[in-house]
Amino acid sequence: MAITDQLIMSVMSHLRAGKRQEAGKLCRDVLRVEPEHARAHCLLGIIAFQDGDAAEALALLQRAGELNDQLPDVPRAQAEVYLGIGQIDKALEAQRRATAMNPREPMGHLQEAILLQRLERSEEAEVAAQRALTLKPDMPGARQLLATLLYRRGEIAEAAELLLAVRSAPRPAADPNHHLALVLLALGRLGELDGLPAATAPNQVFGETVTGAIAAWLAGDVAACRALRERARPLAGEGYADAPNRSVFLTYLGILEGLLAWREANPAAYAGEAESTIHVMGDSHVLSYSGLVLDTLGEKRRLQSHLAFGCKAWHLVREEPSPYRAFFEATAVAIPEGATVLGVFGELDCRYKEGLMRVLRRNPLADWRAMTDDLVARYVAFMADTAQARGWTLWLASPPMTNVNTTLIGGGEREAFLGIIARFNERLAAEAAARGLPLVDVHAVTRDEDGNALRRHFIDTNHVRPAVLLEALAALRATGS
Repeated sequence: MAITDQLIMSVMSHLRAGKRQEAGKLCRDVLRVEPEHARAHCLLGIIAFQDGDAAEALALLQRAGELNDQLPDVPRAQAEVYLGIGQIDKALEAQRRATAMNPREPMGHLQEAILLQRLERSEEAEVAAQRALTLKPDMPGARQLLATLLYRRGEIAEAAELLLAVRSAPRPAADPNHHLALVLLALGRLGELDGLPAATAPNQVFGETVTGAIAAWLAGDVAACRALRERARPLAGEGYADAPNRSVFLTYLGILEGLLAWREANPAAYAGEAESTIHVMGDSHVLSYSGLVLDTLGEKRRLQSHLAFGCKAWHLVREEPSPYRAFFEATAVAIPEGATVLGVFGELDCRYKEGLMRVLRRNPLADWRAMTDDLVARYVAFMADTAQARGWTLWLASPPMTNVNTTLIGGGEREAFLGIIARFNERLAAEAAARGLPLVDVHAVTRDEDGNALRRHFIDTNHVRPAVLLEALAALRATGS
């Protein structure tokens, strides 16, 4: 073995040990002996990038490529540098050169798929991920990436199978976005998590524990919900503060806290035998309806809630597939033909930092009144068509008034924000009346005569206590709808 080859092996050993300074010295020793040693230039480029000098790294890698245009490590390292400085198109170009040099290496295809996903070229990313799996069928990273792509286009059952395989692997990869828990919750299969290796990442453990508490609440298992809530509490402060969905699960934990307390104080609201069931489908607001027993329209009924996690009315009226539309479809499958169904969507579309306000911030000249009118008309039409196709009797519920302190919002934004809430509710009432659909007017119950939020009714800035729903349903009964 040549002395330079021995030195290169020592360089690799130092790099694995994190000794970049020693590795760099050895590379320069190689170049003194053999000035055109391509691999030494390549390794110096990698060291330069790790030391924070991207420009020097690219120059060294360029020289390495000139000396040997068949060394896959060169374009692979260039791809890493370009990705690090945010030039993803150039990173993809370099990675494709590396993959072409070694097409039987599955990791190259996976890296290409990751870059394509970053560029939102999902179809190409899926093809690249499939190539990686063809070469290595049990490759966790490729399975997880393909599952993510399937999840994003709403193929949640297929995504679940891939994610289950990843979780069952000897060394399961983390699931930072909680995709497995969310798809199993939507499919009514969350119990399958119990038979899998436990998550280890703190944020993943927290999210999965809260998801379990949500499922227990929806199933009416108050003891299990309370136990999981207690398990989740100390986990809330662990992990990264900006981890995906962390704030969402904190919100759900707070909702469950409020609902458990209300149920303990009002056991009669959940007691008694019901003659029939009203199926409540919607976003996080369905948690407040879950399990209530009430007399409405001359019949004692129990409310059974079906959660479409994160689903806005906007997701229902779009042509593009999404996981949220898939969550809706999964809940719809669980509701029998002939059922009475209460649709509870729209509050997420009316939030200050989401929905229509987010669109308005991107395009301040947009007409929020026209946007709201169009959304509500299409939402009600979608729900009515779905109900007709599935043989349901459809009711609708209005979004509550916001409990956000609007005095802290600037004049123009405040006017638009409150205007969207008011107009959404006005148009929802009109569309429901035009179709002869009963409307549970939560909005009316949650505001005073001056249009301000009745704060006693709220668990947080958006979600209401069950007493509100009982009052709104009583008002529906009183109108004879």
